[in-house]
Amino acid sequence: MTGYYDYTLVAASFVIAVLASYSALYFGAQLVTLEQAKARLWLVLGALTMGTGVWVMHFVGMQAYVMPMEMSYDLTITLISWVAAVGASGLALHIIGKDRAGALQIVIGSLFMGGGITSMHYVGMAAMEMEPGMRYDPVLFSASVVIAVGASGVAMFICRRLQSIQGLKGTALQLGAALAMGVAICGMHYTGMAAMIYPENAMPAADNLLSGDWLGAPLALVSGVLILIALYASANDVKQRRNAEIQALEESQRVERKALYDSTTELPNRASLANHLVRELARSEADKHAFAVLYLEVANHREIPDNQAEDAIAALARSVRAALDGGTYLARHSTSAFVLLVTNPAHDKHRDMYQRLRNLPTETDGGVTLELRAGQSVFPNSGRNSRMLMKKAMETLELRKLGLASLNEEVKSADYFEARSALPET
Repeated sequence: MTGYYDYTLVAASFVIAVLASYSALYFGAQLVTLEQAKARLWLVLGALTMGTGVWVMHFVGMQAYVMPMEMSYDLTITLISWVAAVGASGLALHIIGKDRAGALQIVIGSLFMGGGITSMHYVGMAAMEMEPGMRYDPVLFSASVVIAVGASGVAMFICRRLQSIQGLKGTALQLGAALAMGVAICGMHYTGMAAMIYPENAMPAADNLLSGDWLGAPLALVSGVLILIALYASANDVKQRRNAEIQALEESQRVERKALYDSTTELPNRASLANHLVRELARSEADKHAFAVLYLEVANHREIPDNQAEDAIAALARSVRAALDGGTYLARHSTSAFVLLVTNPAHDKHRDMYQRLRNLPTETDGGVTLELRAGQSVFPNSGRNSRMLMKKAMETLELRKLGLASLNEEVKSADYFEARSALPET
């Protein structure tokens, strides 16, 4: 007995296979990132989506083969074939969703999943209950099993590899993998169809309840819509989770910034300065690196009206920042003072910076007059810890005395000049 293929339904079966494959890859890629309770829900949803898709693809492919008689199927056996497809899909997704799945787990999963797909296919074929019964070509039958197991293994391997890839690249790779899996699934199905040998005058059992008319295009359409709805709902859930992660990260950064940065000047605050100074001391001890601590304060801060004080400090911070050389660290130490860390401070390259600092404006746009004083210390001559360096720097003098001349008085010892000469000229 011979028939022919309706290529419209063949194409429809391929589309369903691709959608089912994409849903499997999509759900599998998300399982690792989910908490346990939600992972179970997605595992069930993924198994239903993929399993039903593969099952529908099978019956659409069956209906694509047009026979001389009307095809029908036993309801109970057909449902058993659906359970086999969903169970195999669930097992595969469970293995894929593990934090660690080595080669042995993937091989075992491939055998179970391939066996489940093969069982679904041949149980679905048996649902026709032909009289006299069908036979199978052993070579093509074996080939269909190998294709099912191989396709399952490739699918699971690809899904594991795609779990770490996000964004457009991940979507493109998932789509390409789904197309390849769709070809493999259809290859298995149509190889199995080719293995089937119909006896002459064979007919489906008269008591079969499912007509082939319901297992072709209508089932393909309904299944395709359901898969797309599941993917849309899942994608929306992923989007919400990612938005929540972004908001949590932004909140964490906001809290961290609030803890480490001054809100008025947006400069590092005293806590940040302390951390930076400790790191600078450790680095300097290791490579004989010299640096200066400059302390700049508004001596008349208490005389400035409260409603103008912060604006005046913010204006001063902008002026100080504009005067600095690249690489100079600036932080707000207190309500009335700033601290600067200057690398290789006695180098002539800083001469213009010191001049700009000495010429900082003392009148703000709000009409406030600032009385600025400054002090400085040098590592290692003024001290080898942050307390000693800060104590020395806080011995402030008139701003006009800030600069290389006072630094040279501070760094007369030979060890500092040796360290200075070892630094590259920049």
